[in-house]
Amino acid sequence: MNPWCIIGGVGTTICTENDFIRPLFAVPGDLIVLTKPIGTQIAVNVYEWYTSKPEKLAEMSDKPTDEEIEAMYATACRSMGTLNKSAAGAMMRHGAHGATDVTGFGILGHATNLAANQTAPVDYVLTSLPLIANTSRCDKQVVDFKLLEGYSAETSGGLLVALPAENAEAFAQET
Repeated sequence: MNPWCIIGGVGTTICTENDFIRPLFAVPGDLIVLTKPIGTQIAVNVYEWYTSKPEKLAEMSDKPTDEEIEAMYATACRSMGTLNKSAAGAMMRHGAHGATDVTGFGILGHATNLAANQTAPVDYVLTSLPLIANTSRCDKQVVDFKLLEGYSAETSGGLLVALPAENAEAFAQET
């Protein structure tokens, strides 16, 4: 038992400019890599319907099987429980130019913010997204999460990283 009331907290550190990646220095030709799949909001909501709100699940016209729901939820829990520390270290080793996390503003909001903060003129084109299996199938059935439009919020999402094209595959393999 802690004798003090704990409401929040903050962590501080002292580091040099070379110890972290700012969301500023992407260059034309960089590839963008996302380190975790998206769809946590949908996976958690569908699991909640499965366990405690069967009337919501009954509204689904293309309902996933019990096994698919449990697998979606397990994948989301693993993703949310995995820290970004290893991916952040890999960014340093693979020469990342810029990065941001993907959380409450969804992939589109965070990608837009990342693009808007670059010091060089760059355009981002997202051609594919890693999704938690069956989340796109569940999107729009009961609640329109706007997953494929990029608006679905993520809890403890991954990092969206801009890095040299020649380093992207090795970075993705490491993360």
